[in-house]
Amino acid sequence: MVKKAVIVAAGLSSRLYPLTLEQPKGLLQINGEPLLKRSIEILRENGVNDIAVVTGYCKDKIIEVLGDNITYLFNPFYKESNNMCSLWFAKSFVKLESFIYLHGDIAYDRDILSTSLLAFNQHSYALDLVTDFGPVDEEAMKVKVNAKGLLMESNKEIPLSESVGEWTGIAYIRKPVALFQIIEEILYKEGFNYYDTHAFSRMAQQGDSIFCSSTGNLPWIEIDFLSDYEKAKELFEYEQL
Repeated sequence: MVKKAVIVAAGLSSRLYPLTLEQPKGLLQINGEPLLKRSIEILRENGVNDIAVVTGYCKDKIIEVLGDNITYLFNPFYKESNNMCSLWFAKSFVKLESFIYLHGDIAYDRDILSTSLLAFNQHSYALDLVTDFGPVDEEAMKVKVNAKGLLMESNKEIPLSESVGEWTGIAYIRKPVALFQIIEEILYKEGFNYYDTHAFSRMAQQGDSIFCSSTGNLPWIEIDFLSDYEKAKELFEYEQL
């Protein structure tokens, strides 16, 4: 059983100014509840209680809102780095255990986590990327798979014709040692400003099997722009808390 989760929420979120001038994106509210607090509640509903949040920008405000019973990790390079670097700071928290990995700026149907967690527990792949299968736009974190349906690569530059869908920002990690080793190599040799999918793709290229489970067409959204935030509020307006 997966008992740990890591949520990365360190970024400046400048594309959402002025909403994020004085608070991080993870504290924007959906249906009266901050995004980060909502994800933590969903994790705990599924028996995942050992949760770490990687902070950076406005870290004190995140701690004030989320309170105790959370492990807080700080990425001091948040201004110059991307989410792969933030994930690296969870290495000592995760240790050798499988964990759920989430972006702090997503809103998603509660059943996405429960169904994808069930799928993860039923296989033995190194990673599982929860994927929204179907047409995507240029900005999407696109997913490309092989004939067996396993990940070949995930990035925004994949041609639309080769993409099977979009990664949601939710992943399950069964081989943390291998993942963090690759992250460290990238940070050391290539730099800090890479998406986490750069490491996932490298694992796939080196022979690890990475499964892509489905959202089941349930609603979710990554909030990068004001239009995303408005859509998120509409999607989950009537959710029962």
